[in-house]
Amino acid sequence: MKFNFASQPFTPSFDSLTVGSPERFIHGCWQLRLMRFHAFSHECREELQDTYNHINQGIGVQTVYVDLLSLGQDYQNEHQLLNIIRNSNQAYWIWFTNCEALLEMSFAGWLRSVLTTSDIEHIRVVFLLNSRDLYNNIFQRYSAPLYKATTALEIH
Repeated sequence: MKFNFASQPFTPSFDSLTVGSPERFIHGCWQLRLMRFHAFSHECREELQDTYNHINQGIGVQTVYVDLLSLGQDYQNEHQLLNIIRNSNQAYWIWFTNCEALLEMSFAGWLRSVLTTSDIEHIRVVFLLNSRDLYNNIFQRYSAPLYKATTALEIH
């Protein structure tokens, strides 16, 4: 996991921000409680991720990258990720990478339950995907644990 630490307390507000700006989008995500997003790596490049991270950090949100493949077979005991999700004292923006790990149904089901049964007002997640096929298999297949679980991340 790679952490980027926030610099000030969490106080999102989008009323005074320019419509269509990345700042307004991020603030709006927090105020409107938009929780889970997906994006394609070729569209959501590192520069855009850095912009979103900078905006989040400016409002007191820590950003973290989680490589889903690195969680391995013992994912249910991944204390660092579980602590982030269950620690409601700090807001987090989580970028999930190597999402092909979610093709494994038990892992995807576990992550879905962690993201939906915990009090998660303090986290927002983005699943970074490598292909449309991967998106379809993880989020558009009716039998998949994460079926229709995300909204497209706004790409500026």
